[in-house]
Amino acid sequence: MSKSNNSKVAEGKLTPDDILSGSQVPTVLGRNPYQTPNDLLKRAIDIMSGIQPPPPTHEAIGWGNKFEVEILNESCARLGLGNPKTTFNKAFFHKDLPLAVSLDGMVQGHGNTIMSNPGSNIFIQNADELTLEGDGIVEAKLTGQDIDIELPDYRGRLQLQAQMMCTGAKWGLVAVLYRGVQLRIFLFKEDAEVQQQIAEAAIDYKRRLIKYEDNQEIEWYPIESPKDAQSVYDQSTEEWVELHEMEDMVEKIIDTRAEIKDKEEDLKRMQAEIMSQMADRKYAQAGKYQVTWGEISFKAVPEKIIPAKEARTVRNTNLRIKYNG
Repeated sequence: MSKSNNSKVAEGKLTPDDILSGSQVPTVLGRNPYQTPNDLLKRAIDIMSGIQPPPPTHEAIGWGNKFEVEILNESCARLGLGNPKTTFNKAFFHKDLPLAVSLDGMVQGHGNTIMSNPGSNIFIQNADELTLEGDGIVEAKLTGQDIDIELPDYRGRLQLQAQMMCTGAKWGLVAVLYRGVQLRIFLFKEDAEVQQQIAEAAIDYKRRLIKYEDNQEIEWYPIESPKDAQSVYDQSTEEWVELHEMEDMVEKIIDTRAEIKDKEEDLKRMQAEIMSQMADRKYAQAGKYQVTWGEISFKAVPEKIIPAKEARTVRNTNLRIKYNG
């Protein structure tokens, strides 16, 4: 399906699944707080094995698609540019790297030089000023999160650099509509250092997929967290493994858990003591600190019937440790 400058119609995924895409760059570089490189690798391997992931269902995606063109048109107008082109119906591929991107929009610069203007919500992120000359990439984002002073890597910053790499553009912008009430425009020039990181990540990602395709061997990225380990090694066997070199680390886990428990008990005791002194008062002044013991209101909700779920087994995210000395 296509989209026009007058209304937004989702085009679907245009980039192939066997190479890195622009939107996946923050994840593979470890800059996405919501997804790990192993999540990305596992998804690609599942697709190669004939397992299609469920489509994303959260409502923000739908609203982002609905307002994408309006966000881009308004952003370009504030920069003195014409409306961007927003109809492509194809992915853009890097000429040398296993990297592909899709575009929200592209606009022609007129050679005007832009400087940051906080009063107009225009921010240049990696330069003092930027001349808008030649093709520029325009990327739209919509979020319910708090306003960013500096655009995070995962909210279009790295994606934009990948889009420049695949199109030859020298500049671009990410336009973010925050909570439906404030539009901020973040402008960037091409960044050779960041683009080199993306190039290396794209080559390494493709190498891992080829390795799996050739011999069914998965070379996982370094495990980042217990949740990441749970996702990678989601099923267990009854086998044992010798980890004598990690005895000290196991002892540290035991000691750390004990310290955390003690701190949690101290925290509960101190809060209870302050609450007992505050009694039914909402506010207290403790030297230079104002303390608030507030309330939480819950709306009435109708009784819900929990839908049936199939039986399943998942691995824990915590280790159970027993002393065998």
